[in-house]
Amino acid sequence: MPHLRPLALLLLLFCLHPGIAASAEDNQQPAPLGWVYLHDGAHELTSRPGKHKEKSDHLTQGTLAPVLKITERGGVKWAQIRILNLGTASSQTGWLEEAGPADILPAETYPRDADLLRQLGAPYLDDFTAEHTKVARFLVRQDPRPPLLLCYVFADPLPTAKLVVFTPIQGKYLPGASLDFPISELKAGIISLEVRDLVGDGNECLVSREPFRVGPETRGVNVVIRRITESTFLTVWQAPVEFRNLSEFKSKMQILQPPERNIGTPGTVTTGQVTFHPRGNGQEPIWKGKVEFFALGREAAVDSVSIEKACAWDGKEFAPLQ
Repeated sequence: MPHLRPLALLLLLFCLHPGIAASAEDNQQPAPLGWVYLHDGAHELTSRPGKHKEKSDHLTQGTLAPVLKITERGGVKWAQIRILNLGTASSQTGWLEEAGPADILPAETYPRDADLLRQLGAPYLDDFTAEHTKVARFLVRQDPRPPLLLCYVFADPLPTAKLVVFTPIQGKYLPGASLDFPISELKAGIISLEVRDLVGDGNECLVSREPFRVGPETRGVNVVIRRITESTFLTVWQAPVEFRNLSEFKSKMQILQPPERNIGTPGTVTTGQVTFHPRGNGQEPIWKGKVEFFALGREAAVDSVSIEKACAWDGKEFAPLQ
């Protein structure tokens, strides 16, 4: 292409290499006006300010979200924020009620996504990967130290998502402990995450819902509770809230005792939920649900058992469900 002038050649390269164009476009995105930190329970995100009945998503405790706009409707402050839906790995915008300027942290309080990706290094330094990377943020209080910045980093081109802790050190957020989650069209790494002070010592726990699949008819969702140590994520409890094991069946149905021993056994479908009840200075998980028993060739359940169990903290971990 010797006849092309330098400027024309540069424009042509922009068109032929979408990664270059996307990188330049990303640099032109405006910085957030600030950050909203949801430290006191779950919140609802609405599609428009003032439209309480038009809910668009559910925000969990501990979420840290960038603020895009601020407005007022009927004397109520609203903030437009952007979040990452972990279940679909899609970015969404919506409006949060009562998010006035006093509730919004300054924009310079936390680094932008591009700065965090540079700290993570390869493969997030690649232009194409960076363009297709989304970040969900959470704050994890670790008294008496400043809160940790927890990020779930999802990149479409990569086979894994990353949960990584950024620690504030001398005015910068540096990456520390991390955990990788395999992802595919059939399996997401984490579908929801919230932050709770379960132990009562000021060091908050992570409560996540994580799908698993062993085979076509063996799959489910675990609730996992983790604590953050100086160098790693420590799992202190795990229990399924969905567990379908119909890949094989017992020749003779047998209901085990105690009933929680039946969870995940061949020929069963388990459904349950986890709630948190106050206990001492903290909270303990309560598992409540049922296990249904199936026979080969029969659609309806043959039998079922109900289960409710409290799992207390023993100083190191919560008592196992099974």
